[in-house]
Amino acid sequence: MITNERQYLITKAEAERFELALNQADEQNKKLHPKLRKAAREGLESQLQELRESLYEYEALRAGAETSFEYDSLINLPEGLIKARIARGMTQKQLAESLNLQEQQIQRYEATLYKGAALERIEAVAKVLGLREMVRFELG
Repeated sequence: MITNERQYLITKAEAERFELALNQADEQNKKLHPKLRKAAREGLESQLQELRESLYEYEALRAGAETSFEYDSLINLPEGLIKARIARGMTQKQLAESLNLQEQQIQRYEATLYKGAALERIEAVAKVLGLREMVRFELG
């Protein structure tokens, strides 16, 4: 998941490199056995598709196309916080300032998916992001 503009630009450049490699793959691999050539091409296509999906998701979030995030596990809550921050148009620095934290702390939280963050901190992040909390537990 892309969490900031720096990662977005890096991913975009990486996708462009994969596109170039894909365009040149057949010529560069023409001496390989057809099955190996096909495998190499499919590997590049798969990687490029993953990069494009990450770029698309970040661009959609940044554009405000997603306003609701629903998960069936608390494990996914950190991803929802990151997506909500991006959808709100907030940078990691702006979120940090709203919480009186250093930007690096938000970067660490997001890089580790909020592992080690106190529940109170997660609640404060959700509040700053203006998230409505809808908690529902079901017995299985």
